[in-house]
Amino acid sequence: MQLRRFQSSEKPIIQEAILIAEEATSDFFKLSPSHWRRARYDILTLEHLRQEEIAPRALAQVAKYTCSPPGRELKSAQFDLYRICLQDHNILRTLEKEGTPGLRPLLIYIVTHELVHIVRFSHFQQLFEVSAAEREAEEARVHALTWEILRPYRCPDVAEIALHYQYYHN
Repeated sequence: MQLRRFQSSEKPIIQEAILIAEEATSDFFKLSPSHWRRARYDILTLEHLRQEEIAPRALAQVAKYTCSPPGRELKSAQFDLYRICLQDHNILRTLEKEGTPGLRPLLIYIVTHELVHIVRFSHFQQLFEVSAAEREAEEARVHALTWEILRPYRCPDVAEIALHYQYYHN
């Protein structure tokens, strides 16, 4: 079965939501550009995901890879690369079923949420590999931080989405 993907007309909305989420997250955690050079990440939509990065229910997930620059085999040259894997098919289905305010506010929430995970992993506040129970507790912590980050933006649609997902994490 072919999974639904974002259309080319939605790409500017995705880019705008990513920029807002990155700025809000950086401002909240007071992150410098050098932090993001150490905590490398990429944000991909379904068309660029590997099969193992596609999730049946999640709106997005973070994958972690250990990488080395070309020609550098030493462990000291390795770095973590995080990939925020947007699940187009699940996001589009959520927009249809739940009647959320729109793609832009939903993506602002999703990307901010996933960036909070990356900040916590890169600051060693949370391990990437944890039990299901710890993962659930971490989701609640990350949702609370996401809400705290987005609340000052006073965007009613984003606030509505954050409140909606609060019930899934409490």
